Amino acid sequence: MGQHALVSSLTKPIDNMSNTLIFHKILSMPSLPAEDNRFFDHFGFDVMGISRAMITNVRAGRIVQGGSTLTQQTAKNLFKRADRSIKEKLKELLFALRLEYHYSKEQIFEFYANQFYVSGNGHGLGIAARYYFNKSASELNLVESAFIAGSVKGPNYYNPFTKKTTESIEEAKKRANIRLAYVLRKMKKEGMIGEDEFNRALAEGVPFNKGQFGYELDYTMELVRDAVVLPQVTEALAAKGIDNISTSGVAIITSIDKDLQQKTLFGLRRHLSDLDVRLNGYQHNQVQEEIKALNYQGDLKLDQDAFLFGKVIKIETEDKTIKISVSFGPRIGQGVIDAKGLIPLTNALVQWRKNRWAQAKAKDRQALLEQIEVGDTLWVSVREIPETGVALLDLRKYPTVQGGALVSHAGSIKSVAGGSENRFYNRAIYAERPMGSTFKPFLFTAALQLGWNSAAPLNNSRNIFVYQGMPYYPRPDHISPYPQVSMSWAGTKSENVACIWLLYHLTDHLSKEEFYDLALHTGFSRTKASGGKESYRNFHKRIRDKYGIIVTRKSLQEAAYQQAISNIETDFLFENMEAEYKQIKGLQYGLGFKKFKEELAENKRATRAERRKEHRQLSTREKNEYTLREKLLDHSFLAAAKLKADLNLFKANIKEDNDIFDFFQKDTIIYSKPEEMPDLYLSSITGKYHFGYKLNDNEEFHPLSNGDIQRILVSMTSNEKHSFWQEIQLDEMLSVAAFDMLETESGFEYKKLSKKLPYDFEVLSKVRDFRVAVGLHYLISLAREMGIASQLEPVLSFPLGSNSITLLEAVSFYETIITGKAWSSSGKQDDKELAIIDRIESSEGDILFQAQSVEQKIVDAQTSLSVSNILENTVNLGTGRAAKKSVRLSSADEVINQELRDLNIPVPLLGKTGTANNYTNASFIGYVPGFDTNSKKITLENGYTIGVYTGYDNNKPMKHKTVRIAGSTGALPIWSTIANQLLLGHNYGDQLNLADLSFDGLKLSRPQLGQVSLAMNIKDGGLLTTPSRLANNRQPAIITFAREEGNRLKLEHYYRPFWQVKGETKDPLAKSALQ
Repeated sequence: MGQHALVSSLTKPIDNMSNTLIFHKILSMPSLPAEDNRFFDHFGFDVMGISRAMITNVRAGRIVQGGSTLTQQTAKNLFKRADRSIKEKLKELLFALRLEYHYSKEQIFEFYANQFYVSGNGHGLGIAARYYFNKSASELNLVESAFIAGSVKGPNYYNPFTKKTTESIEEAKKRANIRLAYVLRKMKKEGMIGEDEFNRALAEGVPFNKGQFGYELDYTMELVRDAVVLPQVTEALAAKGIDNISTSGVAIITSIDKDLQQKTLFGLRRHLSDLDVRLNGYQHNQVQEEIKALNYQGDLKLDQDAFLFGKVIKIETEDKTIKISVSFGPRIGQGVIDAKGLIPLTNALVQWRKNRWAQAKAKDRQALLEQIEVGDTLWVSVREIPETGVALLDLRKYPTVQGGALVSHAGSIKSVAGGSENRFYNRAIYAERPMGSTFKPFLFTAALQLGWNSAAPLNNSRNIFVYQGMPYYPRPDHISPYPQVSMSWAGTKSENVACIWLLYHLTDHLSKEEFYDLALHTGFSRTKASGGKESYRNFHKRIRDKYGIIVTRKSLQEAAYQQAISNIETDFLFENMEAEYKQIKGLQYGLGFKKFKEELAENKRATRAERRKEHRQLSTREKNEYTLREKLLDHSFLAAAKLKADLNLFKANIKEDNDIFDFFQKDTIIYSKPEEMPDLYLSSITGKYHFGYKLNDNEEFHPLSNGDIQRILVSMTSNEKHSFWQEIQLDEMLSVAAFDMLETESGFEYKKLSKKLPYDFEVLSKVRDFRVAVGLHYLISLAREMGIASQLEPVLSFPLGSNSITLLEAVSFYETIITGKAWSSSGKQDDKELAIIDRIESSEGDILFQAQSVEQKIVDAQTSLSVSNILENTVNLGTGRAAKKSVRLSSADEVINQELRDLNIPVPLLGKTGTANNYTNASFIGYVPGFDTNSKKITLENGYTIGVYTGYDNNKPMKHKTVRIAGSTGALPIWSTIANQLLLGHNYGDQLNLADLSFDGLKLSRPQLGQVSLAMNIKDGGLLTTPSRLANNRQPAIITFAREEGNRLKLEHYYRPFWQVKGETKDPLAKSALQ
């Protein structure tokens, strides 16, 4: 066809164009005006185009426009170009002239069209039509044709199918429609379409409808596909003369460890199958229906650890042997499920049918066999491929519960699995999940940076925490007998309440100057505006409106109360009231408690009404929880103040004189007391007197009548009577004497605060809401430094994992906590896909792109060491104990492997479980220490961070009868599988001295930073022994920092926020800066 016929055909109605012109129509209509509108007029290169580009580039001072024709671009794609040198450009021009000489314009168009890259699925128009619109090329309409041709220069920019979030998908669609409008306007301007066609096409928009292909990329290749279109890669390749990587013949070398990748995917698939059976059973009809509904073929090769779908062709159960023959089709072959292959699902099924403690028996295996029939399609894994005979298979169930697993080393991805399918949505990279208590080590890291010590005691008693006028009642996920625990123990045993208490008091160890510095770097100071500080008025408005910090007379009184508690410690010690001071430190002020109690009562009534509708009553657990919260709300300084006032009234009505009439009066009531008035009680345990409401509900307390009180007072001197009233306990909170001291000091502090402006920094620094907000925003800032880009809300449940993040982000921040370093490509945190690329080489082996991982110190060495010890204790003594039992050294050498099995020595491991609220997510993030080939020791350097999660995509609870899938059962088994492969693959067992192992075991070698190993009492909440002493090799210990003072060990505290660790300078903190 000649060029004039082609051009004239563009003016014909789209529907009337013949199929022979479809291909040319697609490319020529939109792309000629956009890319090379003189294509049919030039003979391979365009002098006018080159001149125009030169002028534009000179004016811009850089290259902003190219002068290459479509023929030149085709030549470059077909014949490659080594670089952008003049020599190579001349070669390209020569090839372009040869193309023009040997081929028609239409054929050159076809070459060009079939070179453009379509995601990870191939090249050319036919692939693009199927990929974007699920159509053949001949079925495309004007809009679809215009979009494809308009997107060939940067397909990923407009492709919604490669995006992972709702926001990025919508943004890509928006870009696609903008590009469509641009091309359509060009076409209208060139007379290719009329006004009506333009308006109809513009109104239609790009109708994306992803088509299916006979093959799909696996998780690793999807990441590679996404990585190579990132600007860091495309710009580096463009500098080498490569504009289209898919036609360049380059080799992409990834960071993936092949064997580890295989075992990671296998471990995830295997355990997800078991979990699904434990949660949903294995019932014939349901299983077959679910498999039939799948649009998935499984793996396509009969390899070790592969998962495939196959058809049952024969079932043999004679002579107590089991043999289920499964066919995968003539191309793949057959396999056999034997008795061993039924064990995993039999064990899981018996727990679904009975309970989580049930053990499988022979009849349970028979129950599973009854669910399998000839002709069924089964999901199986390849356990073994003998040298002779058919493959041995394990029966599996394709799961509805999903998950992800990922291994990272120095910021590079070594293996990744994002679900059972090994394609499409990579949950390990993109799924944002509530990771539960895996966030606790993050809190510990921040706390240590802000002046805490890992051996410090934390309050672990049930309590109410008020933030911005809202009450929060954190609940433990297990019964803890310890009212106090060390920070280390709070991590080891995953103590929820202690961690919330720590967050609430995160900034308590900071000096005035340190707290100001923290506020300065987190945006809570009067930041410098143009020419000076932010005005008081603007600062007031910002802190109030942006952060919700409301300063009122009542909040100042509460702040004064908190300051008073700190001030009077010495007075209490002097008065020998140390025990009472400890009690007062935990006594809430009580602002808003009256309202909270009313809300609690209303909630209780509503819950009861709901239960009645369900023909049920409140459970014992619910009743106990309401009772506990009511008691918490009854105990506060303001409640004590009310009791003190009532006690004054009560005292005024007691006749203390020694009167003969009173002696004979005995128990006669002197005055008529209102029903709501409290009474005086005697404790049968302590012998103390308590004044409160209905204390006789507790058998310990016995009420006293007025006559009883008079008989007590009758023989006392005036001083003794004064002491009697001063020593009375207000309920079970504090004595009258303690209350009076606290009230006096609070009044003094309030007068000081009320003299200043309410949003003066010195005032704000005493307000609990302000201090908590600063601490929470430090956590968020630290998270950003560690690579967490997901949305994080500043809430008190932060350390319990209430914010959802990706598994990759969780692995990244664990890697940073343990090593102290954060890694990213080019210093950016939004290029996570690049973590899978090592380098890109030309066909000649020259390096075209080398991944440059930027290393940034975020956590100081002392903090990393302390938190690492907490994580090691978690594996040895706490919620991660299953890892200690299941991870062992091994070797490919059978002799060495047998010796290692005989030694059965645990490997030093670090990790933390996470279980989301209501069992919607189970996770385990941990660290396998590295091996130092010089010292032959296991060290914290050069190790591997492994993260695993499991859970339904819709966050359905993972519960069935007594089965509850927590981090230790849902994620840790997969983690252990991966860790064992990592130890094997990196030859840990082969490099260690087995003789030394038999005597000393395997110990973690730490850097010497002046740390001490202090003995902790595991029968007392992991607190330090009294007196504190160094631990021996066999004792549970807290590795921390302390110094000797006389005969005592004093814990050390330091202020090292991440900006100091990074080496950032801060403004000098003069005294005036606090004003």
